[in-house]
Amino acid sequence: MTLETRIAATLTGLSDRPVLGRCARFSLRYREQLLYLVVGGWNTLFGYGVWALMQFLLQDYLYYLVILVISWPFAVTNAYLCYRHFVFHSKDKVWRELPRFSLVYVITLVAGLVMLPILVHTLPYNLYVIQALFTAVVVVLSYLSHKYFSFRDGRRRPGMEEPERSRL
Repeated sequence: MTLETRIAATLTGLSDRPVLGRCARFSLRYREQLLYLVVGGWNTLFGYGVWALMQFLLQDYLYYLVILVISWPFAVTNAYLCYRHFVFHSKDKVWRELPRFSLVYVITLVAGLVMLPILVHTLPYNLYVIQALFTAVVVVLSYLSHKYFSFRDGRRRPGMEEPERSRL
């Protein structure tokens, strides 16, 4: 029995209890969204941390939008692996999923490249705060994109047998 199965069984057993039952039912009902928030929090910290470190180290040598593009593959790779394994439990082939997943982030990268200069010149915040705010908006929008586009074919569905497929 996997850890996830044991946790689900425990939460199901708690659902009859008055106070804990409410939390258990909420956790079971919104499991994917809660996992997305936790994993998304990690991905956001990781991606923002890579960008901020590169920005701090390279700001005298490179324009901030170039640093954003350089940090992008690190953040996307980390996000893909975490979402694939911990949130959506995808069993689809990587070569089918990764392009869709990357497309979502290419769109957010392009939006960032367009919006960041505008926001830097119009908002009274520094670049680090503006990038953090923009990243928070991206997290919310990317959940729906990944759920219904990136991982749509490889997600486990209740009651369906898991096919034995290669991950590559």
